[in-house]
Amino acid sequence: MTSPALPFGLTGRDEASAYFDWIVGLFGDALAGNVLDHGAGTGAITARLAARANRVIALEPGPELCAALQRRFASMANVVPLRGTIETYLAEYGAGSLDAIVSSNVLEHLADDLACLQQLRLALSPGGALAVYVPARQELFGSLDRAVGHQRRYSRKLLRDRLEQAGFFVQWVRYGNLAGVLPWLVSGRVLARPAISRKQLGFYDRFLFPVSARIEQRLRVPYGLNVAALARRQ
Repeated sequence: MTSPALPFGLTGRDEASAYFDWIVGLFGDALAGNVLDHGAGTGAITARLAARANRVIALEPGPELCAALQRRFASMANVVPLRGTIETYLAEYGAGSLDAIVSSNVLEHLADDLACLQQLRLALSPGGALAVYVPARQELFGSLDRAVGHQRRYSRKLLRDRLEQAGFFVQWVRYGNLAGVLPWLVSGRVLARPAISRKQLGFYDRFLFPVSARIEQRLRVPYGLNVAALARRQ
């Protein structure tokens, strides 16, 4: 029996192991202690955080996805799935209770991303780290974005501005995933497809992305499919 498709284009995305390893690796030792995975989805990033953090709260508003998180991490004592939003977390655990937050591919879905960032800041202890990873460059917006409910794509300036408006000190903002630009542009703007197939994703993760990642370890690329930032609560 075929499993039902997951929302937000998440079906099969856990198989992109090199890609998720790279995302978490971008932020280094900042992701330690008491960590929140904001919008945990299927838990691909949660699993990687669990190997380096004392405790990981896997926060996910979708009931189907949260149930999957509970099954996936049932045997891991340092992972706590929580259904809800950042407001749910604050009501449950209180302000200033986190050492770090990862928000990967979440802000682009929200009508009021600034309000969300302000709430994320409240949840962090002073000096706590916020690691953000979002889609980049509005000119790449197309059918793939619309299909998964993206409201925007970010430039480096826009992401920095949002973080500073929310009261964060921004350590760095950089583009990444340069290799993904052309496939996304062709699929989403030229061919107007609603999704990237698992076969295409697998090929990209095994062959194209590792080459791009090695280049980006040595060079700061001026453009990319995504933009990442590391910020701190002052």
